Amino acid sequence: MGQERCDGEGEGRSEGRDEGRDEGRGDAGPPESRFLDLEISKVLFGEAEGITRAAFRELLKDAAKDRLRERFGERIRTIAHLAVDELMEDVLANLAIEAKIRERDAKRRDLEDRVRAILGGGASGEDSHDGD
Repeated sequence: MGQERCDGEGEGRSEGRDEGRDEGRGDAGPPESRFLDLEISKVLFGEAEGITRAAFRELLKDAAKDRLRERFGERIRTIAHLAVDELMEDVLANLAIEAKIRERDAKRRDLEDRVRAILGGGASGEDSHDGD
């Protein structure tokens, strides 16, 4: 009921003006009149204006795309392909780096385990030597 109007102009008018009818305001009309919106024509026209503006922006964007294709055609496609290829090279390089880091982390964990085993084994061995 309390939905915000979205007309692209940021007005944010509430469509649920009849919400106060349930809050004890007797002069606002009977509860069964909740469906009434005495300004519905304004609400609907505001929606139409917002949609019209959005549609016009879409048409402008489409026309700009068409003109760019007309003027630059294959060059746009070539630049896009180059950009994608460069991005993919970066992604592959990053994946290789991540694999190297994981490999190094695994070796480091193995080294830590070996050090713990040495220190753990050496401590019990030292204890037996200290008692002699």
